[in-house]
Amino acid sequence: MALYKNLKRVRTRTGKSQLEVAHSVGISNAALSNYETGYREPDLETLKQLAVYYGVSLDELAEVKPSAPLVYDLWAVIKNKEIAFNGKRYALKPSQRQQLRKQLAAFFEKYDPVVDKVEK
Repeated sequence: MALYKNLKRVRTRTGKSQLEVAHSVGISNAALSNYETGYREPDLETLKQLAVYYGVSLDELAEVKPSAPLVYDLWAVIKNKEIAFNGKRYALKPSQRQQLRKQLAAFFEKYDPVVDKVEK
């Protein structure tokens, strides 16, 4: 589905009129109409504002799908002072990060890796 169709789809899903959305986002009604008909495409900043307003990602609006699923290296993640787990953010002290690394290393020692090295 094209960007213009997605813009119209998410707007109608919210039950908002073009005028309401345009006013809230700070663009003209004519501009939004042009975006939704495919006559023009919004610039990146406008597209970001529309995505935030509709509560969707830019990827969803543009239908960007990754070619392969992302694989995150947990070692790199737990180097951060703050991490998120199950929707909650945690600030870990260096000693807590070290303890978590040890626990993860012990857990993964039981399993054979799928590949030798994960790209960073």
